[in-house]
Amino acid sequence: MPPPRIHPLRFRPPCKPFRYTTCPPSRRSSTSTAPPNAPLPAALPARWLSDIKQRLGKCIIFGLSQEQIDEAGSILRTVARDWRELLAGSEGFLTGRGRAGCEGREVVWGEMPMAWPDRISVYHKLRAAPTASTDSFILDVLILSERHQRPAARCVEDIVVYDYRRGVKSPLRDFVVDQFRKTFELQEQSKTRNELRVKDLLQRVQRLEKQVWDRPDAVEDMGDG
Repeated sequence: MPPPRIHPLRFRPPCKPFRYTTCPPSRRSSTSTAPPNAPLPAALPARWLSDIKQRLGKCIIFGLSQEQIDEAGSILRTVARDWRELLAGSEGFLTGRGRAGCEGREVVWGEMPMAWPDRISVYHKLRAAPTASTDSFILDVLILSERHQRPAARCVEDIVVYDYRRGVKSPLRDFVVDQFRKTFELQEQSKTRNELRVKDLLQRVQRLEKQVWDRPDAVEDMGDG
């Protein structure tokens, strides 16, 4: 049997850095072309993390008051500190202490389809709650790129519980079923909690946009140059 083929992953480039001036303002009129304010969709956007950074960057470039700077800074601090928990947790993965398969592991060896000096963090979750008759279960695996702050790969582990003495599948022991059920419940709580946190961040960004540039009478801070 030929060896398995490894297909390299292609990363989109990270968000470009932005610059802004703190010189005394000289203002120019600008008209908003963004759509009217609308409620957030039930499902989170796939690129919500990078979108938050880009949208805040646009607000900063346009010009912020001190109160708006404080709000943008608060959002960015939350994202920078909790991005793993928000990104993985909103999908039901547990990211607390001791939960990760590996965290911040350097990618420096072998034929891994990622470029040095990236690091990866790996998280697992149960796909479904087990029952007393469960003799196999599936783990969904999320591999995060620390450098790009986005999923680098997704894997599936299909695990069969096997009794080698009898040569047949064997259902999970009762204490394992209990622990797996507790774990699955924690996963659902993590998903609900972090989805709400992400939606709150998106709503805060949307409010900031409405205050700064997404309104008919908005004017851009052009500095004194």
